[in-house]
Amino acid sequence: MFRRPVADFLTRDVVTVTEREKVINAMKIMISLDFRRLPIMRGERLVGIVTMLDILDAMYSWISNKDVEGSLYSDIYMKSVMEVGTRSVITARPETPIGEIISLFLKRNFGSMPIVDENGKLVGIFTEWDVLKVASMLDFPHRVRDVMTRIVYVLTPYSTVMDALEGTTLYKFRRYPIVDETGRVVAMLHAKDVLRYFAEDETIERIRHGAVEEVINNYAINIAKSPIFVTKLSDPVTEVIRKMLEYDVGGVPVINDEGTSVVGMVTEKTLMLLFEGSL
Repeated sequence: MFRRPVADFLTRDVVTVTEREKVINAMKIMISLDFRRLPIMRGERLVGIVTMLDILDAMYSWISNKDVEGSLYSDIYMKSVMEVGTRSVITARPETPIGEIISLFLKRNFGSMPIVDENGKLVGIFTEWDVLKVASMLDFPHRVRDVMTRIVYVLTPYSTVMDALEGTTLYKFRRYPIVDETGRVVAMLHAKDVLRYFAEDETIERIRHGAVEEVINNYAINIAKSPIFVTKLSDPVTEVIRKMLEYDVGGVPVINDEGTSVVGMVTEKTLMLLFEGSL
């Protein structure tokens, strides 16, 4: 399996943006197509990549900088994607074995890799989500406790959008269980929910008129749109992978047997650890 070329598994329908594209338009493209990243092109040449986290990080940095002048709209929304994206992009060729790419994901904490042909032309992209699809083709004996992370960023119904932005930027969490006073999961907030909120026309208008504090002090639970799907320590990993693909979610809270506490998270990245001994 791991010697097979990435060409057999990559996503070929890649939507790109030009280097002059505005962040506001990139956000709307990501939300409308449910993409986390967009390769940046100069003609037919790949010159960078902009991700959902790049944009949210830029917003958090601007908002948290008390000495900043200007406006969030002009300084972030109207910037070019090259100004917030990543310029140094590592690529692979279609014939590269998927085992080599997954190994790089694990070593370098990558979430995606553009695939280019011998002429440097972009032919597709291989992402964590594609790794999850590969995992669904294999039979693992593991249980959730074997692959989960015990580090969890939990929100409450009183947590704000700013709290979620802080978790995304400072602690690099992309998924947030929202729990009530008993510890029960009542909502799920993903980073793409936060990006969707900032990309909504109503939010943009409020930001254009200077109401940034009002926007970021909204309760995070009000913008949580992701499906609630939880798992337990003893659940089979293969079942969790199947449900993640079915529900289209990249992270699942792990709860105790009583359902009163979140004790971990299973994510695309933690599931890649299943491959470590086989690469």
